[in-house]
Amino acid sequence: MASSGTVTYRATANTIINGALRLLGAIDAENNNSPSTNQTSGGLEALNMLVKTWQTNGLQLWERKYAVIFPRVGQAVYVLGSPGPAGDHACLSTPLNAGYVQTTLSAAAASGATTISVTSVTGQLSTTGNTAVTITTAYNIGVQLDSGDLQWTTVNGAPSGTTVTLTAVLTGAAAAGNYVFCYQTKLFRPLRILDAFMRVITGGNDIPVRILSRDEYNRFGMKSSQGTAVQLYYDPQVNTGHLYWYPVPSNVTQNLFIEFQKPIEDFATSADDFDMPQEWADALKFNLARRLAPEYEVSQYKYNQIKDLADETYKAINNWDQEAASVYLQPSNWDYNMDGRK
Repeated sequence: MASSGTVTYRATANTIINGALRLLGAIDAENNNSPSTNQTSGGLEALNMLVKTWQTNGLQLWERKYAVIFPRVGQAVYVLGSPGPAGDHACLSTPLNAGYVQTTLSAAAASGATTISVTSVTGQLSTTGNTAVTITTAYNIGVQLDSGDLQWTTVNGAPSGTTVTLTAVLTGAAAAGNYVFCYQTKLFRPLRILDAFMRVITGGNDIPVRILSRDEYNRFGMKSSQGTAVQLYYDPQVNTGHLYWYPVPSNVTQNLFIEFQKPIEDFATSADDFDMPQEWADALKFNLARRLAPEYEVSQYKYNQIKDLADETYKAINNWDQEAASVYLQPSNWDYNMDGRK
């Protein structure tokens, strides 16, 4: 017999909720009766709470994303998310370099200009299944002024060839060759930052960035010192994440790339797919049934069955969904204390 030849099975929130309710005996195992509206809404509520708890475990590969944060001269603190996309200028960049357009001015633009001419309106990366970003109306756009900083506004209408109309006029002159960045949606609040590096735009050289603890950052005496940012501290807060650079940027020719843990998307409706790999469907069903069991007053025997299967499916998938790579142990090259002692 021939196999299907497909590997695309997915389950909606409805499928997971119905499966959990069947396990609890709340609906007929043969699907002769459908869950009530209250059962579905209660299951959706519990499912959202479940995945929000799971995201605190962290480090699953599918939760790790790249983002790029665009610097402002002299700005030390960058606000990310609110809790949705908001704050300072930053966007997803997964795969690395995707998600935004980096180009240059092909002609000088005077202060007060409402249009700019760019070298290209298309981003750098275009692969199968990942179309390159193209400058489009209402996108955020930043232009490097001759003063050295970026002026941010939005794109006003579709570009005409390589001519882009700006919503706000330029507040300073910008020479040909100055950088232009454009993207659609601001970054949401990262749960935590796992790694980071500064990319020098000219030449593309990457500089490692050290992730600091709160007390290490607090011990810096002159937090407004400018230079190449080689250290950062991230404070996730409740609704907005606060990212602190040190030293603060002295120019806009180096972008900060972070690898971060993203939040799991909400189930807004019962028709939504889950924001996880397909391998997690079984663990979602059994763990949702365990969450709902007290509300349905199942027997202790039945509860123990569900609990064992919930633990088994979660443990199996959580242990599997890790990076397979070598581990190396070595002394840290950061061999000083913040108070100056060796």
